[in-house]
Amino acid sequence: MIRRILAASLILSLPGAAGAQTGKTWLIGEVTPLTGPAATVGTRMSKVVRMWADEVNAAGGIAGAKVEVLTCNEENRPEKAAACARDLIEKGIVLLFGNSLTASIRAMMPLVRQGPVMLIPSPNVVPGPDTYAFQVSPTDEHITLALADFLKSNGMKKLGMVAATDASGEVGASSARTVFGKTGIELNLARIDLRATDASTQLARVASADVPIIYSSYTGAGAVTVVKSYQILGLQQPLVVSYGNLSDAFAQLVKDVKPKRLLGTSLAALVPETLKDAGERKRAEAFLTAYRKRYNEHPDMLNVSAKTEVDVADAILRNVQNPRDPEAVRKYLYSTAVPSVHNQRFSPKSHVGLDASSIIMAELKDGVWTKADPLR
Repeated sequence: MIRRILAASLILSLPGAAGAQTGKTWLIGEVTPLTGPAATVGTRMSKVVRMWADEVNAAGGIAGAKVEVLTCNEENRPEKAAACARDLIEKGIVLLFGNSLTASIRAMMPLVRQGPVMLIPSPNVVPGPDTYAFQVSPTDEHITLALADFLKSNGMKKLGMVAATDASGEVGASSARTVFGKTGIELNLARIDLRATDASTQLARVASADVPIIYSSYTGAGAVTVVKSYQILGLQQPLVVSYGNLSDAFAQLVKDVKPKRLLGTSLAALVPETLKDAGERKRAEAFLTAYRKRYNEHPDMLNVSAKTEVDVADAILRNVQNPRDPEAVRKYLYSTAVPSVHNQRFSPKSHVGLDASSIIMAELKDGVWTKADPLR
């Protein structure tokens, strides 16, 4: 019965999963929340995964084989994420995309100790070098470092912060204590339940008159709650939101309650003109253009994060003689920088592909996320 339920939850982005047994397809597993409070994460990332698979197959596939994607909706439930991953591995996937939040990714990681290789866009996990998991984003600490550098360059010495009480919020709070403590920025921190519908108490606690800027570190409905409470309290300080909120959908949800200045931590590829590397800039521009053409909407941070993931997957399938061999994949990733909108570099000491240099501060202006102006 359980197996039938899991099978029913699998969404075949492309037909013909049985081909995985014949060697005529590359079967890719994706575990992601398509419904529930984190559905934005899943739906935005899956759009890019589908786009990649369609483009590859339209060009004849890779090494004569088509790409098929099996997407399992885990609803942001760690126990279901683990069940999804287990079922996909049994089906013979070559790679696993962990396109979910912290707790669900952690629930899946023990299942790939012997492979297959798992790719992770979340900044909150930081897989160890003894694993077959690779993170295609900077860490949360890298993101916090970039924010600290921005604050210091603008003469800011105090920060109010609201973080959720879930696993992702715990990572954010830990990074903030570490980074701001080292950089001499005074931190006022409050925690809030992810399901809360009002953040006034937490904001009032951290947003005293001498605190010049506020940071909301979590993604999804909770971040909208913070923005709405910001307006209720009449706060005038700039508000910084987590990079997972840099989307058209979020901008539409807060357009009537947006603070005077709404900023966010972002991968620089979302604003290609900020990229110094000409190859990265060209690839970022091409991706953003192709995404707009396909979906008729502005790409966002979640889309860019998924792009770094599919580029690594594409490179593995094209360059590793046997991508089903996790040790062979690991050796390839250690030896080769993967070109993307942000080039990925892994090593035997680090399974994290990016660092703080890939982060910029963006600002919502006229409904579009662009490079942030100075705060002074």
